[in-house]
Amino acid sequence: MALDLTALSRQIRSMSGALASEVGHRNDRQTLALGRYLEEADQYHQWATAVDLSRETSAWLLARPVEPLNTTRDLPPLPADYALIASDGSQIDVERHGMVACYVINIGRVFLRYGTQPAARLTAQPMLYYRDDDLYISDGVRRIPIEGNYLSARRDLEEGLALVDLADEFLLLRGGTPSLALQDGTLVRWTLAGAEKLVQQRFLTPYLGYLDAMRERGVPVASYISRPRAPEVLGTIRLMLCPDVDLRSERGAVCSTCSDAAAGREPSCAPCQGLTDAEVLADILDEGQRGPLFASMSRVNVEAYWPHLIHFFYMRVGREVARVEIPRWVAEAPAQVDLIHSVIYDQCMKGQGYPVALARAHEQAIVRAADRRTFLSIVEGSLLRAELPASTSRKRESKERQAL
Repeated sequence: MALDLTALSRQIRSMSGALASEVGHRNDRQTLALGRYLEEADQYHQWATAVDLSRETSAWLLARPVEPLNTTRDLPPLPADYALIASDGSQIDVERHGMVACYVINIGRVFLRYGTQPAARLTAQPMLYYRDDDLYISDGVRRIPIEGNYLSARRDLEEGLALVDLADEFLLLRGGTPSLALQDGTLVRWTLAGAEKLVQQRFLTPYLGYLDAMRERGVPVASYISRPRAPEVLGTIRLMLCPDVDLRSERGAVCSTCSDAAAGREPSCAPCQGLTDAEVLADILDEGQRGPLFASMSRVNVEAYWPHLIHFFYMRVGREVARVEIPRWVAEAPAQVDLIHSVIYDQCMKGQGYPVALARAHEQAIVRAADRRTFLSIVEGSLLRAELPASTSRKRESKERQAL
């Protein structure tokens, strides 16, 4: 039976009305948060210290400012010649009701060069994983399945390693041409933040090795996040609104028990609840401009990424405020930050609002439903021809036929 859209239509109208009624209140909260943020623009060093001291006790994410909070950088000049490499990944998950446990990771790989000697290379590299070591993380006693977030972590790692391979090809061609490596989504491996050491050693350690390799090759790395929902800068604004945080105090940490809540009042930071960094910073950025640099203070970033501690900035691209993430060694090189700023904006203009290199990498990587069905059919046919004991589950067989 198809989805009953008629039954849902009334709920959709109700949702639209509720959201419309909240717009004015949300705008007021954004204005309040931005006003407090700009009041503290010149105190960014003190707030950086407050963030460092508050990181362990804060109940929310924080961002440590690296530049004055009211920083706006105009679009730097675009190099006459530049090149970039990009990767993106897709996957076919393990079919639990299929004949055999296996999965596929397909990595789209893109090399683009602009200017006097334009060139392009677009490829995809699919890999089948079926061995026990591919399916489980084991210490000899436990067997942790590589599925869900952990399969995503493996795909993230493969995307990074593909960039290293592309960089080695690219270095033979660039001859001094300004260049960068670009990924879609975050560089912070959030899915591994709470993972046990065994899992982090399997995925996070080699991912950081990929960043090491790119630094050694002199190729700056950046990632682009369209429509970001991060609230890390908002977390710092919440500190600014907190009456229990005193910049003059050596303690300087966010209160572990809110004094407003203890007194039965609404917390002073409540207006920030539910807002995003991009919403608040949108009003200070004109077309092509970027805002100040921040360091993400998420636990996995602070504890595991050194010296690749991920920094970020927001930039205006048309009606969208996007987030760009870069490792510390890129953030500390102003020329590389300017290169990333100008090239990503140019890529967005070429891609009608989204970096064209990432769009092409996605096209190479995507696995469609028809591809998945064909893959499963090929697997099943191969197993049967090899006369291996294989069968699907009764649940899958039931889904493939209709009966009363």
